[in-house]
Amino acid sequence: MGKEEFLKELEEIIEENIFIGNTIDDLDKEISQNNWSFSLTQELVQEFTADDLKNFFDRLLKNRKDQFLNANSKHGMIFYAWFEWQSGRILFTLISDFHSKLPFGREYKVVNNIELIIKEFLNYPYHDGIPIIEIENDEIECDDQIINKPFNIYVTNVHVN
Repeated sequence: MGKEEFLKELEEIIEENIFIGNTIDDLDKEISQNNWSFSLTQELVQEFTADDLKNFFDRLLKNRKDQFLNANSKHGMIFYAWFEWQSGRILFTLISDFHSKLPFGREYKVVNNIELIIKEFLNYPYHDGIPIIEIENDEIECDDQIINKPFNIYVTNVHVN
């Protein structure tokens, strides 16, 4: 698969419909239906720039905001994205903003722009898999930094007008 084919697959993600919960009890359904991810091979990642992926996320967020506004919801939503080093994937989710915290069971650090997540992803040296000798105590070192302790997460709100 080349870059253009992959961008077409990302287009399908952009066009997917979202689910907007009505109560706090809808969290599991929101996570299930509003959760997306992607990964690249080491060869394919070389074809992408940070601007390519930033453009994807800008278009995705515009679509999510348009869908949200058309739904006339009485509450806002939270979009969040992170790079998961164990799977080599960028993951992103949309949940209602009446949840008091993000649904993670471990420590994370909120970053104020998606470019940091994109750069982590593009600079990751193990897109084709982590060699077993590189893993020690659930940490790997990459360019003299320990990855994912705590992991970075980008968060933005989709508001009611």
